[in-house]
Amino acid sequence: MINNKTTDSSTVRRKTNFSILCLTFILVYTSYNAITNLQSSIHTDKTVGYYSLAIISGCSVLSCLFFTNLLIFVAGYKWTIVLAQVGFLLYIAANMYPKVWIIYPASVICGIFRAGFWTALSAYVTDLSAGGESGPIADAIINKYFGIFFSAFQTSQIWGNLVTYLVLRDSPKNLPINNGNSSESHCGAEYAENEQQGNGGLNIISGTTTYILHGVFMGLIVVSIILSIIMLDQKRKWEKATSIKDLLVDSRHFIVSTFKQMKSIKQLFLLPLAFWIGTSEAFLFGIFTSSFITCTTDLSYVGLIMIAYGVASSIFSVIVGILGKYNIRIPCYIVTALLCYSSYTVMLLWNPLSSQIYILFILVGMQGIASAIWDPVEAGE
Repeated sequence: MINNKTTDSSTVRRKTNFSILCLTFILVYTSYNAITNLQSSIHTDKTVGYYSLAIISGCSVLSCLFFTNLLIFVAGYKWTIVLAQVGFLLYIAANMYPKVWIIYPASVICGIFRAGFWTALSAYVTDLSAGGESGPIADAIINKYFGIFFSAFQTSQIWGNLVTYLVLRDSPKNLPINNGNSSESHCGAEYAENEQQGNGGLNIISGTTTYILHGVFMGLIVVSIILSIIMLDQKRKWEKATSIKDLLVDSRHFIVSTFKQMKSIKQLFLLPLAFWIGTSEAFLFGIFTSSFITCTTDLSYVGLIMIAYGVASSIFSVIVGILGKYNIRIPCYIVTALLCYSSYTVMLLWNPLSSQIYILFILVGMQGIASAIWDPVEAGE
C-alpha cells in the first residue's frame, strides 16, 4: 500500500510539474511571440525591431556555447526558467519605449537567458517523461510528452495574436502601410524597407494603446513567474554535486563536452537543419509580417492572420506527438520541406492584394504545420 501511495504521489507531482511547464511557456510566449510579430511593423526607427531580434538570436547562440550549462548547473532547471522569464519581461517592457539604448541591452539579456529557458525546458520535460523506462519505449514516451507540450506551447500564437488583434483593431492610428503612399504592387517580394520608413510613422500606435498592449503581456509573464516559483519543483542536471565548486567543475566539463560534440558527424549534419529552421522562422516573424501582412492590410491583421499559424501548429503538434512512436522522421522532414518550399515559391511569385487576404491565412497555416513537425522531432533528437 505504501509503495502504491508513493507511486501515485510521484505521478501526481510529475503531471503537476508538466502542467505548470506547459502553462508557463504558454504565458511567456503568448507575450513574446505577439511582440516579436509586431517588431518589423511598428519599430521603423533605425530598423530597431529587426536588430533587436537579431541581437536576441545572436546572444542565444553565444549563451548556448558558454553560459547555459553554467547557469543550469548553478541555478537548476526551476530557477533557470524563472530568471529567463525575468529576461523576457525586461524585453517586453523595453518595447514600450523602443530606443536603441533601452531595447538593445534588454535584447541582450533576453537572448542570454532565452537559451537557458529552452535548454532547461527540454531537460525538464525529458526527465519527467522518461521515468524509469529506456530504449524505444522511453523514446516514444518522450516524443509523446514533447508533442503534448509543443501543442500547448504553440497555442501561444493563438492567444497572443488574438490579444494583439483585439487591442489594435480600434487603434486611432492603425492605418495600412500602403495607405496613400505606396502601391500594393510593392508589397510581398517587391517590398522595400525604405518605403516603410518613408511613410511618416503610419504604423505607430497611440501611447494609450501601447501601454494597454504591453501591460497585458507583462502581466501574463508576471503570473507565469509566480506560478513557476510556487508550483514548480526544483530539478538539477547533476544531482551528485554538493557544492558550488563541484557545480562549476561539472559545468566546465559539460561546456567542453559541448564543443567536442560539435565534431560528431551527426551533429554537423544537424547544424544546417537547425540553421534553416531558425532563418525560416526569422523570415516569417520578421519579414513576412511587415512585407506581406502589414503592407497589404493593416497592423491589426498581423495578429489576426498569425492566429492561423498557432491553430495549425497546435493541432499538428498533437498528431506528430502521436506518430512519434512509428519512427517516421524522414517522411516528416520531406513533408515539411515540401510545405516550406511551396509557401516560399508562392511568396516569391504572388503579388499580395488586400482582396486576396485568404492566401495569407493559407501561407501561415502551411508554416504552422511545418513548425509543428520540426519542433517535437528536433527536441526528440
